[in-house]
Amino acid sequence: ESLVKLAPENADYRRDLSVSYSKLGDLFRSLGEGSQARDYYQNALEIAESLVKLAPENAGYRRDLSVSYNKLGDLFRSLGEGSQARDYYQKDLEIAESLVKLAPENADYRRDLAVSHDQLFQFFAEQEEIQTASQHLGQSLQILITLYQRGALPNPEDQTFLNARIELAQKIGLIPPDEEASS
Repeated sequence: ESLVKLAPENADYRRDLSVSYSKLGDLFRSLGEGSQARDYYQNALEIAESLVKLAPENAGYRRDLSVSYNKLGDLFRSLGEGSQARDYYQKDLEIAESLVKLAPENADYRRDLAVSHDQLFQFFAEQEEIQTASQHLGQSLQILITLYQRGALPNPEDQTFLNARIELAQKIGLIPPDEEASS
């Protein structure tokens, strides 16, 4: 905060402050302090929005904004505020889609898009909107399988995430039980 006060025009300082606010939001959310988490996430969001307005061509700033929307979606979903959660998830999805269009071969952007679809899948499943939930699960799964086939899911947690989503998709009949990610 003191660096931003000294040089408010410095975008790097402002981005660092946004990341700090986001991490504090994560901390307070993990402590069950939803109100404080919301305040920090909202501060991070405001900075991310201002940076995107300053440099709309900067994909990093747009990705940060997407993350802010996603975190607020998660928070509001956990607080039972469904319409706000859905709105933030939709904004996150729009940015994730735009980043993939900007750089179709960027595995990180594609993974972010898969996560955005997965968040909407979980949200709509909780709302018992099964058809919409299934569509988002299918889109997430398709992206993850493509990344897996390209060797672009190097982290063990990515593989665990993919396997869990394949199992779920099989249980609800979205894909046949014998189909695997490598096929």
